[in-house]
Amino acid sequence: MDEGRNMILLFPSLIQFKTQEEKELFKPREHIFYSQRCMDVPDGLPKWEALNDQSSLIEDSPPDMIRERERKRKREEDSSERA
Repeated sequence: MDEGRNMILLFPSLIQFKTQEEKELFKPREHIFYSQRCMDVPDGLPKWEALNDQSSLIEDSPPDMIRERERKRKREEDSSERA
């Protein structure tokens, strides 16, 4: 357990899931702090340099996701310049 942060390191292989749906909830959806990785994980998931949505997507992320992130960043820049 992590002191007061409501976090625990738990390996899904230690859990006996009752249904496939329960097992699906433990599948990774993205990688954070990928710039500090120990090994490459070519799984097609988005990979963030640091925290998700607060950092840049790394090139290994799906190309369409990188393009969408850049469009969103550009829109935010444009709207902040107008204000």
